[in-house]
Amino acid sequence: MSFSKKFLSSSLLSVIDQGMLSALNLLVGALLIRMVDKNDYGLYGQLYAGGLLAGLVVDSWIAGPLTTVASAVHENTRKLLLRRYWFRQIFCTLLMGGLAFLIVEFVPAATQHANKSWLLGSVFGLYVIGNGLREYGRTVGFIQSDIQSVLRQDFVYVLAVITGLAALMFYQHIDLISVFSVLMGSSLLCALFGRERLIARTNTDSKEMDPGDLEVIVGHQDTITGHGRWAVLGVVVGWLSNYSYVYLSGAWLGLSAIADLNASRLLLMPIPLAVAAWSRVARPEAGRLIASQNWSRLNKLTLFSIAGIELVVLAYVGFLILTLPLLETYVIGSKYHGLDPLIMLWGIYFAVNAVRWIGTSWLMSGGAFRSMFFLGTVTLILVVGITSFSIPYWGSAGAIFALIFVEIFETVVVWKFIFPRLQKPLESVSVNVS
Repeated sequence: MSFSKKFLSSSLLSVIDQGMLSALNLLVGALLIRMVDKNDYGLYGQLYAGGLLAGLVVDSWIAGPLTTVASAVHENTRKLLLRRYWFRQIFCTLLMGGLAFLIVEFVPAATQHANKSWLLGSVFGLYVIGNGLREYGRTVGFIQSDIQSVLRQDFVYVLAVITGLAALMFYQHIDLISVFSVLMGSSLLCALFGRERLIARTNTDSKEMDPGDLEVIVGHQDTITGHGRWAVLGVVVGWLSNYSYVYLSGAWLGLSAIADLNASRLLLMPIPLAVAAWSRVARPEAGRLIASQNWSRLNKLTLFSIAGIELVVLAYVGFLILTLPLLETYVIGSKYHGLDPLIMLWGIYFAVNAVRWIGTSWLMSGGAFRSMFFLGTVTLILVVGITSFSIPYWGSAGAIFALIFVEIFETVVVWKFIFPRLQKPLESVSVNVS
């Protein structure tokens, strides 16, 4: 199969997979919008953002750098790296789950001083652990180009969540604790389901490797660790840039404002999830192209990716505009009437974000984690400063205005300055060697 057909086939399967997860996320959000009050949904938005940060930290410490290195090494070396980092993933996930519990329970600002029980913090911590264990199986599948196993694993997860939610609706017991319990239990079940497949995909005998091979493994581990330090710092400042609006809006406008922002964003969540699906397939391929300095093919992949993703964004936003009256009636409900301007602003934000994310994915594939950290730091300063000014004047819309401005700035910097600089050292090395 040619590169284009293989990449397109893998991308299609990944989009189908992420489409299931996107539909599930929409279902969970819509259910909470309809069944709980706005303050509880606002609290859910904060917890969900916190859980996302926990997952991103583990991913950036392990999966991101591992994808960069493992995509360009021999198969036996790759399997051994994947097996060793599986155990590190478990340790880091347990650590993040415990930290999540402590923050929810003992840092009132993290939940806007909302009334909550210790059980919510416990369930949320277990949810972080379950999600982290499930994600590593997906990471291995994408690195090994085994998209079918990822699809099967996520199908089990989606089926388990839907079954759990159906049971909650049957017994009329919908609240944050029960919903996070369903998500947590489904993630753990899914991780257990994919365990045998994960063992098979990482099975190798280290005794058959000579000392030279083991030295290569140690070198790769040092590279992953070095990338991971900068990647963690970068992802934290990146998360703060993208989700500080949740906490700043809550501080100025309350949990109800967070609910409005998240309800309007929820309808557009298929866009970033589709972009994430594309990046999981594209990043290993981009890593191989960058390692081989095949810039012409990488440019073709870039143009193909930008055109495809932007077409999806435009088509989806157009569909959303046409069906918005029905969505207000049957999905978001009367409590969230009048969100049209926020939905349009989120559409603009995600259109710009998609182009920027392609460039960011290439930088991760090229190991430019340090540059991403410094860019993220500047971006964080900008978004906090602009949001602090715009929210008091324009309310919830001001938060999205700030995010759009910062995304445009970051897109220009990534494509105009950082990515061209990533190519130059490699090109100069090639000239010197020849």
